[in-house]
Amino acid sequence: MKIARVRPHLLSLPLPRPVKTSAHDIRTVDTVLVEMEADGGAVGTGYCFAFGPHRAQALHALVEDLLPLYQGQDAAAPRAHFERAWRSINFLGHAGLAVMALAALDTACWDLAAQGAGLPLYKFLGGGRDRIPTYASSGLWLDYSIDELLLEARRFLSQGHTAMKMRLGRSPGEDVERVRRLREALGPDVKLLADVNQGWDEATAIRVGRALEPYNLYWLEEPLPYEDLEGCARVAAALTMPIATGETDYGSLGMRRHLEVRAADILMPDLQRMGGVSEFMKAAALCDAFHAPVSSHLFMEASCHLLAAAPNGLILEHMDWWQELFQEPLQLKEGQVILPEKPGIGLGVNRKALERFRA
Repeated sequence: MKIARVRPHLLSLPLPRPVKTSAHDIRTVDTVLVEMEADGGAVGTGYCFAFGPHRAQALHALVEDLLPLYQGQDAAAPRAHFERAWRSINFLGHAGLAVMALAALDTACWDLAAQGAGLPLYKFLGGGRDRIPTYASSGLWLDYSIDELLLEARRFLSQGHTAMKMRLGRSPGEDVERVRRLREALGPDVKLLADVNQGWDEATAIRVGRALEPYNLYWLEEPLPYEDLEGCARVAAALTMPIATGETDYGSLGMRRHLEVRAADILMPDLQRMGGVSEFMKAAALCDAFHAPVSSHLFMEASCHLLAAAPNGLILEHMDWWQELFQEPLQLKEGQVILPEKPGIGLGVNRKALERFRA
């Protein structure tokens, strides 16, 4: 099976309402979706994104620059193509937009290779789990009132979620009160996660973290700027609740830096900052060698397969921003995503959505 052609689509997906975190004010997700078509007609998909149309145009240009490394090649050899592309971006560096652009191509190639084998991606990668725990992440934003938090939490429960993530980064007193109110409303059995989006300094993280510990958070995510590994390690050592981080670093070497200083209890490799499936699975294996569990960051359509294939895969971030791009939504049952059993990623592209969101 040869890769006959690669088609990148530049898209802009409006969010249902603006998203506010301690670091972001987001209205659209500007996306490059890649379709990688084999000579027999099978199509693999992957995507990367940025916040801002000009940045997405830069991603699109880099995808176009890399796609000749895939066209005409054997679709069953995604890792070999990744290694060649990884070497080709050496001058640009193994971080930033070039790695993100490569992720869309690498993911599409793994999707296509799994289709060629007639297996869902998680089985093609050697996984045996047909479902993975997940948490609702597309809500409970920083600018919500407490009433809005409680209303959305009830909506997530009605959808079948048994875990959900809120954002922190207002004043310390407000953050603690919002966690308290949400925990009281949810009860002890629903997993509640909290994401600071790198909004605190070390002293604040330890002080507020200790005040949050009575509320049994599943984890506290990115309390410090991502590059402050030593500070994050001190926060993790000072608190009894788990610390999660890693989504903003690049490649398996980025994960190794976190592991070596014990920056967190749970590592969160991001599919596009890893450069795609090839490097994500390498990062997950490295974390496993350090006895560290991994979660995912966004890209739930592919990430569910990767976590199901990783023995240390813990929980999937359920973020529905890109759901309309696919023919079928992921199925949720009792707080777990059911892995698609069709070959590859198994969701298919919604062609009408491609036209509707074309930039």
